[in-house]
Amino acid sequence: MSRKALLAGGALLAATALLAGCAGSSDATSTDGAAAGGGETTKITVATNPSSQTAPIYLGIQDGIFAKHGLEVELVPQTDVAAIISGVASGQYDFGFATVVHVINANANDIPIRAVATVEGQQKAEEEPDEGNALVAGPDSGIASAGDLGGKTLGVIGLSSLNTLAAWDMAAKEGVDTTSINLVQLPFGQMPAALAAGDIDAAVVQAPFIAEAEAAGATIIGKPNVETFPDMAVGLYTTSQNYIDANPDTVKAFADAMVESQEYATANIDKAKETLVTNLGLTEEAAKAAKWNTGSNPYVNVEGFETAKKLLSKYAGLTKDLDVNELVWPGALEENN
Repeated sequence: MSRKALLAGGALLAATALLAGCAGSSDATSTDGAAAGGGETTKITVATNPSSQTAPIYLGIQDGIFAKHGLEVELVPQTDVAAIISGVASGQYDFGFATVVHVINANANDIPIRAVATVEGQQKAEEEPDEGNALVAGPDSGIASAGDLGGKTLGVIGLSSLNTLAAWDMAAKEGVDTTSINLVQLPFGQMPAALAAGDIDAAVVQAPFIAEAEAAGATIIGKPNVETFPDMAVGLYTTSQNYIDANPDTVKAFADAMVESQEYATANIDKAKETLVTNLGLTEEAAKAAKWNTGSNPYVNVEGFETAKKLLSKYAGLTKDLDVNELVWPGALEENN
């Protein structure tokens, strides 16, 4: 299957769902004033992609930040981000996780999804960032850097995902023909065992499974998202333009609660890690080792969209010229707060 086909196919599911049920009004529509402090509670459904980076929203819900903003949140764990996009577009979910790549792909297929908040802020350009994403090489793989990925098998969460694009770009900068890298799509939780067994040579792993991969003999050789998207927002919560138009106060309340939750999680890291035991089923030891992007700017910026658009054009056949400024709800930008 070509990379161009992968790009189109990733958004096709969302387009199908959109046609099956256009983004109608939700329960929040009739009580939108409550989110602005009207006294009532607005119920919202948020589809999350469970990982360490979800800790801020877990803690914000647990300790009443969302309630303070007039929101009652139902979290729906969902590992298939294409299904999240479909659900947001159709009105099944009010808000949902996506990366800049998913948002671009959706809009390239005329599905008006908008970024309204970050999941864990902007990637910090540091030597040893806390961002919970790593390119790891399996034991006895012979891989010491991204430049050794040519002809190797790479485990990825999605065949044209943000992680994949970042790994391709790292390899290309070291002279690798990225078409020679053999991709294997795997859930993050299955990657450590696949690396240890030699079923794959390397993988782009998300925390908390990085520590598990290292314990099984894997070696971290890079941080794809941080190296490719320094000081950029790439993990997002999104909603549809229809939902924004119908529920402006609820969107603002959600965005404000996410900013406050991220800042609160940074100030209470140990407490935030404890939420991963309850919500992800991690052991206390695994939760203590978990990482996400703490202490960073919690607002959305458009630089990540610009970079992702270039990578999609280079590696995945994106041809539609999108205005990235239209992909972000203006209230999510720092300059508007």
